[in-house]
Amino acid sequence: MTIRRKMIWLVTVVPLLLMTASCAMFDKGPAKPETAQKRLPDVREFDDVLIPREMDIAKESSMIYRREGMSAGLLRLSGRVEPASLMRYFQNNMANEGWRPISQFRSPQSLMIFQKGNRMAVIAIEDGDLETFADVWVVPMNETIDNLPPK
Repeated sequence: MTIRRKMIWLVTVVPLLLMTASCAMFDKGPAKPETAQKRLPDVREFDDVLIPREMDIAKESSMIYRREGMSAGLLRLSGRVEPASLMRYFQNNMANEGWRPISQFRSPQSLMIFQKGNRMAVIAIEDGDLETFADVWVVPMNETIDNLPPK
C-alpha cells in the first residue's frame, strides 16, 4: 500500500470505528425500571388538616393547642409551590377530611374558609417573589357570639 492509500484508509476507517464504539457505549439494552422513590407523607399538625410536605412549617411562628381530641391554633408555612396548586391541594384534602367550604377569595393574597362541626379553618395564601406563604388557622366557633340577640 502506498502512503496515500494508508492515509485515506486511516481517515475513513478510524472515525467509523470511533463512532461505532461510542454508539455501542450508549446502547445498554432496555432501561431498568427505577425503584420508586419513597413518597413522604403529608403532615398532620392538626388532626384533620393535611399540610403538604413541600411546605416548611415555621415552628417559631406557629402554635398548636390540643385538648380532649380537639386541636386548634396557627401554622405558618412557606415553600416553593404555585399558589393555585396549593389552593387545589387544600380544596381537595379539606373536603376529604370532612371540612365544608364556606368562602374563597383568589388574588395574589388568597383566602379560603372551611367549617367542620364547631370549628372553622381559615387558610390565607400569599404569592411571594421566591416562595409561597400560607397561614392555616383552625379555631373553635364562638357559640355565644353567634347566638347574641340582634340590637
